[in-house]
Amino acid sequence: MIDLAGMIRNASARITVISHREEMLPVDIEYVPSSWPVEEDLITAQCPKKVIFVDSRRRRYASIEVEGCVILLSQVVTGAVLLEKDRCVPLFSPDNPPMVNLVLGMPEFIANLWGLSSDQRVMIGNLVCDVAVGLNAKDATDLYMQGIEKKIVEKFLPDALVIKDGAIDFATPTFLVEHGPIGLVKNIHKAYVDRDKFKVFSSMKKGQRSKCIAVELGHDTEYLKIMTYLKLSSTPGLRGLVRIETVIEKDRFERVKNDVFATLAGVCDTLIKVSDDSGLIPRAPEDTLPMVFLERYLDQYFYNETYVKCALIQSINSGDFKKTF
Repeated sequence: MIDLAGMIRNASARITVISHREEMLPVDIEYVPSSWPVEEDLITAQCPKKVIFVDSRRRRYASIEVEGCVILLSQVVTGAVLLEKDRCVPLFSPDNPPMVNLVLGMPEFIANLWGLSSDQRVMIGNLVCDVAVGLNAKDATDLYMQGIEKKIVEKFLPDALVIKDGAIDFATPTFLVEHGPIGLVKNIHKAYVDRDKFKVFSSMKKGQRSKCIAVELGHDTEYLKIMTYLKLSSTPGLRGLVRIETVIEKDRFERVKNDVFATLAGVCDTLIKVSDDSGLIPRAPEDTLPMVFLERYLDQYFYNETYVKCALIQSINSGDFKKTF
């Protein structure tokens, strides 16, 4: 086995425990008019009878600086809740827990230096960590979390309409009529329209949505991302502005586009009914009530911070940091 603790010590790494848990940092919105309109008239639809919400919670415990690069030790907890007949119930329990994983996110340079890849695990004392590799530690952890969420989406997709917190950044599974999956983007970083058009969206009243627009999914021209903007608050500006999106094959879109629009419209109606604009709930109304409910349940599955941080420091000091398969 490879002892990574020795490598870290020899690199004179600086280890910083992370006490500030806040994940969301404000960033400038990118106004790039890369979309085009695809919905001529707004379609209305009824709320789906069963909706499954999927989300992850992430906690960063420490950073390890090696060779001028940052490695992040984080934990990702992913699960789902079912909304049906005005009831919201978690789809996990202590006997059937959500997906709970410690993640060591690192840049490609460090992974190559230490001979690691994303299909491996390492031990940190008594802790088992999945290795995530990317352009940098944050991107690596983000990609890892998206992969876990994709697995949960695939697990529940045949049973109900599935709404995933955040953007749909994967090409499969693609849109299924009345099932999705649907992405709920609460923190908009890319507008896909110019500044003036985005101002129109942010000036909508509560319950209004925009006509659907389309963009190409990344550089892959086989897929389209279809999206609509929804306002969950009548306050002008970004408050209550969210984006609802799904992914579909280009050559299939024309045949089922009305089903796509109707499904997105039904999701919007559902989100309006389960949003709270009172100002009493942090991150609401963008964080709808089922998501708030899910996040609070998932928080119960985080490891004890002191235990994780002590395990890291003790393992580095003792050299008990080994590669496993």
